[in-house]
Amino acid sequence: MATFSQDLHYAFRTFVRNPGFALLAILTIAVAVGANTAVFSVVNAVLLRPLPYPQADGLVLVSQGSRQTKQSSGDATPANFLDWRARSRSFAGLAAFREAGPTLAIGNSPERMSGAMVTANFFDVLGVKPALGRAFIDADDQHGAPRVAVISDVLWRGRFGARADVLGRTIRLNDEVHTIVGVMPAGITYPGKAQIWFTPHWPVPDDPLLSAAADPSAQRDHGYFFVLGRLIPGVTLDAAGADMDTIALSLERDYPNSNQNVGIFLARMRDDLVADVRSTTLLLFASVGLLLLIAAANVSGLLLARATARQQEIAVRVALGATRARIVRQLLTESVLLALTGGATGVLLALWLVNPLVALSPDLTVAGDVAIDGNVLGFAVLAATMVGLLFGLAPARQLSRVNVHGDLKRSARGTIAVGQRRVRAALVASEIALSLVLLVAAGLTVRSFIRVQNVSMGFNPEQVLTVSISPPAARYSTRPQRADFWEHLLAELRQVPGVQAAGAVSRLPLLPGNSTRGLAIDDLPQGVQASADYRTASPDYFKVLGIPILRGRPFDEADREGRPSVAVVSQSTAQRFWPNRDPIGQHFQINVPGPEYTVVGVVGDIRSASLETAPQPTVYVPYRQDAFPFMTFVLHMSGGDRAGATTQNLQASVREAVWRVDKEQPVGAIRTMDEQLANSLTRRRFSVTLLIAFGVTAVVLASVGLYGVLAFIVAQRRREIGVRIALGATGGNIIADVLGQGLRLAAVGMGLGIALALAATRLMSALLFGTSPTDVATFAGAGVLLSAIAVGASVVPALRASRVDPLVALRDE
Repeated sequence: MATFSQDLHYAFRTFVRNPGFALLAILTIAVAVGANTAVFSVVNAVLLRPLPYPQADGLVLVSQGSRQTKQSSGDATPANFLDWRARSRSFAGLAAFREAGPTLAIGNSPERMSGAMVTANFFDVLGVKPALGRAFIDADDQHGAPRVAVISDVLWRGRFGARADVLGRTIRLNDEVHTIVGVMPAGITYPGKAQIWFTPHWPVPDDPLLSAAADPSAQRDHGYFFVLGRLIPGVTLDAAGADMDTIALSLERDYPNSNQNVGIFLARMRDDLVADVRSTTLLLFASVGLLLLIAAANVSGLLLARATARQQEIAVRVALGATRARIVRQLLTESVLLALTGGATGVLLALWLVNPLVALSPDLTVAGDVAIDGNVLGFAVLAATMVGLLFGLAPARQLSRVNVHGDLKRSARGTIAVGQRRVRAALVASEIALSLVLLVAAGLTVRSFIRVQNVSMGFNPEQVLTVSISPPAARYSTRPQRADFWEHLLAELRQVPGVQAAGAVSRLPLLPGNSTRGLAIDDLPQGVQASADYRTASPDYFKVLGIPILRGRPFDEADREGRPSVAVVSQSTAQRFWPNRDPIGQHFQINVPGPEYTVVGVVGDIRSASLETAPQPTVYVPYRQDAFPFMTFVLHMSGGDRAGATTQNLQASVREAVWRVDKEQPVGAIRTMDEQLANSLTRRRFSVTLLIAFGVTAVVLASVGLYGVLAFIVAQRRREIGVRIALGATGGNIIADVLGQGLRLAAVGMGLGIALALAATRLMSALLFGTSPTDVATFAGAGVLLSAIAVGASVVPALRASRVDPLVALRDE
């Protein structure tokens, strides 16, 4: 221990004597460790940290979808859920839930909340108990029972002052009186960021979710909510899947009209939560890992350069009796001290980086808050220590093999050993190779991002304002009530100054999720699965979004309840279901038994789920013939109303228009369609931004490393260069020689980098859009950029070498 203390004290004094070197090395390590720690905090939250539920591995999301395509629709029909729960032998419990945005009124201040409608056994399946009060019980599910709610810890502390007497307090939720019966522990917000949970009352007429209990056979076509299950201990996911496959086949036999080809799909809860961000997170972690290796090589090069200046010092210590092991231990202590100091600085940098990182991509928090916790700090210490050992090995190996007699005679500016020169060259070539990999990865993601932005959306988002409305179910419980509300609201919104046209739709384009329904169509082409995305819309919806009418007509005011059921279909729907036939006048059903829809128009395809997903067959029905309990209104603004201040005034006018129809109706977020478009690109923009940052940092480190190698070589060859100039070599000859050395190093590094990039980019092909992982332009651009940077890093040492005064160089020697 005393020896280690001496080594540590000596290392500290060494760095104090060379503050410039120590500062450069520490900053290099800090940048790399800080970036790695920040990204690892995301990896920890998304992929490693256990979910805050007991035996979370047993939690499974259950959904239905096409057995033929093996694709889940992400949701389940109410009646099928009831049968799953009754027939399954693999689950200790199955609970249904649906994310909701209920209106919470405490006193006279209504507020839209994030929440969820859940069955009474939801928290039992989740495996959590309230911190205060009780969870739901079976009686809470029954129609006519007093309405109750459970709130989150955040809501309890923020709106109720963490008061224990919150239990029994009444609130108005969706315009109905509810009694608070429980408070969940901190950190429990599933699904999404729920702050309040409430139960359905089964059955409730005219609600496709809740009426299933009254007549299960009537609600098997409309997937409306998600299902969470907890496996019986000892039952594997595969065994549960086989059990549910058997149930799916039995339901197909019992209900052939609605359950034909309907399969049941299982996914572990964590896998479902992180499915959309797993690949992106791993890509960024691998990229930042390369940055750490580049930094290690860079600092190793600095230490090798410093090692030459310390050869006499080490030779003196050996002459005085120091063993090789003692020298290596001292040098590794110095390296680890550098690394840990840089690592500590990097942790401070990571603390600053985490919030911007999460703000850049909010969906990274789906599996838990991103934070610098004990696991992340442990990773930072481990990374810094390993890097310290890694970059300290080469200098320690070199200096432990000193030639005492030769090094004591050689001046501090003696010639560089061939072996050391090769090691430094190899380190720089490695930095360039890894930098090329990062540049290519960044280039491919940038090209993909540009391709996504330029894809044809099928609609025009410019000058369109959107607002989502969900009226309270207590006052708008029937379809006619909702249809009248939507009609009156549309009439008011059309009168808002600055609004040229107004429309409404049940689901906006570019929103994640699924609203697929099975269709019953006669004379389908062989092998075609009759299903389509389903939306209700107002007559002017297509006009507002600029979706072209290709054939027939859009809806009109005569298309309402009591009149023949009509539909408008997308171009891909017509081509898939009625090829070589006129789609106008064709018929289909959505629910069997149910109304038969007649196709009256064909519109252009749109990118409904995301810009990266090909257009799906879509059917639209008039909102008056199927009045949804929620709608999003789209408003086309006049040309000058895109300025920020004017748009804010328009938003205020929109709220006033809603309140003229219903003064108690909360108004959701009002956004432009351009903002919706930007939100759909958040994850891809996040990847592009970070990869560019990593690539730029890597290139800077590689150029510094190349500059350092050449500057060191020039300093060591000063006598040789002086002799060459004295014998007649021109400045141009010297510049060409040094530049050649730099470019040869860069060429070796780029050759290795191209081979590594070709292998690495194939692993990220699933994250690319419209771009090949071997895109020639991207590889060429990265190579040209690195070549230019290599020339720039080589110019200064080359010019310095050309200006060596032979008399001064020879006299110094």
